[in-house]
Amino acid sequence: MSAPGSRRQTMEGAALLTGAQPGSQAVSQAGSRAVSPSHAQPQKARSGQRELTVAERIGKRVDLPIEAYTMVRSGLDHFKVQTAYETQTSKSETVFARRPGYNNDPSAKNIQVQLNVFPVMHWPRKDVKQYDFDFKTADRVDRNTAKLLWNCEAIKAFRKQCGGQWLFDGTKLAWSSEEIPHKEARFEVDLDQEQNRQPGRKPMKFRVRILETKTIRMEYLKAYVDQKVAFDNTVLECMNFLDHALRQTPSETFLLIKRQFYSTTGNKFRLGNYLEVMKGTYSAFRLCNSIPAGGTGLGLNVDITNTAFIGELSLLELIQRMINSHKRDWSTMDLNTMVRALKPTQENNGSLGPSEPFALMRRLQRVKVSVRHRGSQENPPLMTIKRLVFNERNGPEGSHSKNCTFKLNSPDGQSRNISVYDYFLEKYKLRLRWPFLPLIETMKGEMVPIECCWVAPNQRYAPKLDPDQTAQMIKVAVTRPDRRKADIMDGVRQLNWPADPVLKAFDVRVNPEMAITKAKLIQNPKITFGNAAIDPGMSGRWDLRGKKLLEPNKVPLTSWGMFAIGNACQKNELEAFAQQFCQVYRGHGGNIQKAPFLDVIPFSHGNYSQICEHAYMSTGKHNKATPQMIFYILSDKNQLVYNRIKKSMDCRYAVVSQCLQGLHVKKNQAQYHSNVCMKVNAKLGGVTCKIAGPQPTTPPFFQVPTMIIGADVSHASPGSSTASMAAMTMSMDKHATRYTAACETNGIRREIIDPGLIHGNLAKLLRLWVKNNGCSPKHLYYFRDGVADGQFQFVIDREVKEIKRMFRNEKLAEPMVTVVIATKRHHIRFFPKPGDKSSADRNSNPLPGTVVEHTATHPHHYDFYLCSHVAIQGTARPVHYIVIYDEAKVEPGKLQKMIYQQCYQYCRSTTPVSIHPAVYYSHLAAERATSHENLASSQREMMSGKAGFPIGKTDSEIYGSNPPEPSPLLPMSSGDAKPESIQHINTTMWYI
Repeated sequence: MSAPGSRRQTMEGAALLTGAQPGSQAVSQAGSRAVSPSHAQPQKARSGQRELTVAERIGKRVDLPIEAYTMVRSGLDHFKVQTAYETQTSKSETVFARRPGYNNDPSAKNIQVQLNVFPVMHWPRKDVKQYDFDFKTADRVDRNTAKLLWNCEAIKAFRKQCGGQWLFDGTKLAWSSEEIPHKEARFEVDLDQEQNRQPGRKPMKFRVRILETKTIRMEYLKAYVDQKVAFDNTVLECMNFLDHALRQTPSETFLLIKRQFYSTTGNKFRLGNYLEVMKGTYSAFRLCNSIPAGGTGLGLNVDITNTAFIGELSLLELIQRMINSHKRDWSTMDLNTMVRALKPTQENNGSLGPSEPFALMRRLQRVKVSVRHRGSQENPPLMTIKRLVFNERNGPEGSHSKNCTFKLNSPDGQSRNISVYDYFLEKYKLRLRWPFLPLIETMKGEMVPIECCWVAPNQRYAPKLDPDQTAQMIKVAVTRPDRRKADIMDGVRQLNWPADPVLKAFDVRVNPEMAITKAKLIQNPKITFGNAAIDPGMSGRWDLRGKKLLEPNKVPLTSWGMFAIGNACQKNELEAFAQQFCQVYRGHGGNIQKAPFLDVIPFSHGNYSQICEHAYMSTGKHNKATPQMIFYILSDKNQLVYNRIKKSMDCRYAVVSQCLQGLHVKKNQAQYHSNVCMKVNAKLGGVTCKIAGPQPTTPPFFQVPTMIIGADVSHASPGSSTASMAAMTMSMDKHATRYTAACETNGIRREIIDPGLIHGNLAKLLRLWVKNNGCSPKHLYYFRDGVADGQFQFVIDREVKEIKRMFRNEKLAEPMVTVVIATKRHHIRFFPKPGDKSSADRNSNPLPGTVVEHTATHPHHYDFYLCSHVAIQGTARPVHYIVIYDEAKVEPGKLQKMIYQQCYQYCRSTTPVSIHPAVYYSHLAAERATSHENLASSQREMMSGKAGFPIGKTDSEIYGSNPPEPSPLLPMSSGDAKPESIQHINTTMWYI
């Protein structure tokens, strides 16, 4: 038995003192409160977080329509759509935009493509009965108990007697094609007797009830698809039933994670030295429109997934491999060195804090382990890691098995303190080999030595992959369309729908061939540069050779510098690069009147704040003018170094900067210079290119003065407590080629943008837009990225509402607003129609401009899939655009053409990008905003968990139910910055 524990060094009433077994009430009370199952209540994701709605729980497995997330029910089905920010149920009566029609642009070519959607040809038309499966016992029971009861002899015999096909969700709900007598059945079940369990253990006797609760009207689902009825809970029940019918049989053979099925006996690919990749099959029902060949309006979306799993190792070996892989300096660390490295370190304030290797062990949070110190066991108990035990009171040696104690009760009623080490020696005759390693604390509050634990098999690895692991994952996951299509079809064959007994019994039939649907191929635009207009054709590629930037920097470069940091490059290499850059930039039309000041700054000069100060001062002194831009040549990619430079340059001096890698500077290639020129020119207020219109000054896609706003919120990686960053970008000219950005902290993991950003920073940009264009906008496109379906209504109710209020506050007329959600979080892929290569590139990816409005899209909503880019490697992923609000009644063809053509105006690319530039820019700005946090770099490291605090704690444990508001970002201005610098950086594309 593992030693119990909690966050305290000593605890009373521990389970092992009384001989209780893991999972018993005594153990639960020792570490956490025992809770009886309550299936009627909405499931909670984690302690302290909001309740999941019914739609959200089902939506983890089924692609539901957006109306599913806006319903408010009462009684047992009561739920609210809310986040930490939204404390009230939405009151809006807004109806999401309906599809106004399809693209009828005569210039768009009619084509056909194949989709990884498989039409459902038939589903049951007769009613299905839903039952509540309830059982009572004095103790807390888990999912395994429910399955044991469902499959006990008495209930199996009852199901056989009733006839029909039965489904069970593993916890609470059951479905059947037949009705049971009297609509209720009760049983007394003794699992001890049935399983011949050994005496002396907790009795497993239950009172079980099967009660009919609902009749699921399957015809109602068809009526919704045909737009005869509105979405309501009945449609949700139909989708939930079909989802369970789909997953029932495969879940008995494959490992099931939400919508993905994995074969545990299939091929596994190594990912570093402690992870492995398993290929799985994604499968989910989705409501569709215009399913061809006799479809029903329902389809199955099947795709390939690649997921990282933890290897089957001892926990001790896993920890050592994690540490060895994290840093090059740690790659040869042995166990003795690791024990010392995991000890606490002295903080600046004199207190003890977790070491960096100890902080790395946050990745073990929620990993399940088995214990094997009790001898031979067929099914050793599983425990879930909460954290590594850390307590300052244990001193510089850390919390280990020899100094962590608890009270041990003896049979005569006496108690004594005993260490974990001595307990294992007395109880199990086990002398721990590594007694000074930290202990793990389980979710039940038990303390267990690391060396007694083995990682349970088939566990998904949740933390973010490091750069090396990401590179290896890309090699495994990226496949060309033909290979991906073949893998999808292999997954379909493994799922084997025609032979599935559950689908057969309920008369669910799925076409095992991919759907072929009609699509549109939008004509590519011509691109205007400063000296030419080019037609890139359908290839989606061009280059800058011989071309001048549409708008070069208006203010000539007269005071700027290039600085090599440390050993990034030699002085002569820097001089050669600077000379070549000036030549290339001038060739593209760049306005350079004076060569840059060049210098090499050694690391001995000081920290990066001092390095930036030296670069700024020396540039200004040499040129006798305020620096306009400074280049920094770095030896390698280091996010911390990058953030420190950007914080100093953006917020202290308000001067745009450009970081370059020393390797590229040494190569000194013309193509690299051209790529840098596009970024530099945008930061200096210039424009790379625009889409050619009917007249040189007329935009091809706007009939009235139009503004575009893009918005995104980036969140910290799991386990981090750093602030979320909200960014909003605003087009500044009538062609929407230049975008300024407004950024601010947005709480902790809060998705809906705070009104303060809109009425503060964004309002300033609105005034600049009016000044630049000489009028107020008549039409506003609001492109929103990264929003879950359940948040769509709040985008309208809160963000759009506040944007309209901003116009009123500025004494401007409200423009017509069109809200478009852009997402890549889907599994739809396009493949060329078999035998037709005319609509695909040489890699069998769809040509840029391919639009799908049928089969994969919703029956009613205004959505479409657009592939606007050329996939460099792998299979292209189209962007799903969903118009949720449209006061301007934009025609689908015009909207799709505008979005596609503007993808050619992205300022730092010679190909069209995959998503609308406003969204792309907002994502970049949100990422860059992290360097503007009002925290020292070491503080941010600590907040994100890299420096060890808080170890293993969730946000709710740290902050309670009301997390504090993060400090606002540092403004791009300070007493050290010149007014002209502040004016410039706040009105240009500083985030590129």
